[in-house]
Amino acid sequence: MASWITVTPRLEQGLKIANQIDSSKFRLLISRICQTLQSNVNTKIFNEEEEEKLLISLDLNKDDLVCLLDAVILIYKQAACNIIKPQLMESSLKDTFKTDDDKVQIFINAWVTYGKGIIDHFRQMSIFPIQVKDINWCLNIQAASSTIKKDVRPMALLQLNLTGEEESKVTVEFNKNELIDLYQNLEKIQSQLDAFK
Repeated sequence: MASWITVTPRLEQGLKIANQIDSSKFRLLISRICQTLQSNVNTKIFNEEEEEKLLISLDLNKDDLVCLLDAVILIYKQAACNIIKPQLMESSLKDTFKTDDDKVQIFINAWVTYGKGIIDHFRQMSIFPIQVKDINWCLNIQAASSTIKKDVRPMALLQLNLTGEEESKVTVEFNKNELIDLYQNLEKIQSQLDAFK
């Protein structure tokens, strides 16, 4: 059993469909999928017009095409997440999924060619949809008030410019102790990140 990918009936069905496709057309399909996964994992591989052409070219119905595409994409995404070697992919496709030898070679050749790029793209992706793009800050000092004459309270304002589906801004206010606590936590995070290098 393949430990790097979960065997599901839908995945098995997708690979059965792959076995029925002409190898030269399958090679082109795999190449296009891998090229897209190298540049953007979350986009749709084919637009509507291209899918219509694929239905005709591969002689498949819509459900079978979706099943095939999902299976191929899942294999490469799981291979990238687990950083598997081509030999392991080959044995899994042959032994677990009973994929035809010519299709296995197409999968392997594409993985050897595009695998590093797909893995590198996955490494650059964040699992969080909203990220900090930029930080603006200012320091406010309230020197005195009408009730207390010599009360000095410094307050730091951090404005986080966020990116995601929409750009937004969040402003956070810290007193001196809160700012020191934030700094110490950031130092801990930095030391943990440095430990991975």
